[in-house]
Amino acid sequence: MQYNPSLPVYIQIKQDIIKKIRLGIWKENEKIPSEIKLMEEYQAGRGTIREAIKLIIDEGYLYIKKGIGTFVAQKEVGISIEPFVSLTYFIKMRGLSITTKILEKKEIMVDAKLSKKTNIKENTKCLFVKRLRLMNGRPIGIEVFHFSYDEQNIFKDFNFEEGISHYLFHELNLLVTKMNMDLEIVEAKGEMKELLKLKDNSKMMISNRIVYVNNQKDILYHLKFYCGEQLSKIGMDNFI
Repeated sequence: MQYNPSLPVYIQIKQDIIKKIRLGIWKENEKIPSEIKLMEEYQAGRGTIREAIKLIIDEGYLYIKKGIGTFVAQKEVGISIEPFVSLTYFIKMRGLSITTKILEKKEIMVDAKLSKKTNIKENTKCLFVKRLRLMNGRPIGIEVFHFSYDEQNIFKDFNFEEGISHYLFHELNLLVTKMNMDLEIVEAKGEMKELLKLKDNSKMMISNRIVYVNNQKDILYHLKFYCGEQLSKIGMDNFI
């Protein structure tokens, strides 16, 4: 393997191994070569190989069976339980591309039902945004946002095809002081099934997230996220 001197060797090894997994050279649930064989193949030290493998495990492509070895978890990493990171960052750090299609964007009134779901004050306005997220052109999730009236002005000139988390927490430097989240697995059906191009009898993960700022007093937004991946593709097995 020809190494690029400007990039750490363990990162290049990580990228090469992930490429082998995606191409099917290393198949799902197949045991990978031993540490010694990897050292020989990549002409690298034990510490370098271990660092690369650790990163690949963290990203969900490999898993360990204690006393047996390391195995391929999956060919394509899905969304996982991504409650605390930007989805854009989560995908891009795996060397994949993510794009966004805006399905709806409008100002709406918060009625009693919506207030109970989002914790946004009843009889106030909020900004409603629905986005379809695509990974390498394939639908992977739908985001339905409700931004509270007090906070929606920060999006006056914002392009919602861009990463929201990066804008809020890196450009505006907003500080999240509290986050509530719940998850459920349901049968995929209706509009979400069609948008995510899911097969019949497939499952779908739905997460509800409420993000607070200003010492837990103000709701920044409510997000309902629909993920069309199979359970083995969203990291639920390893999470549990």
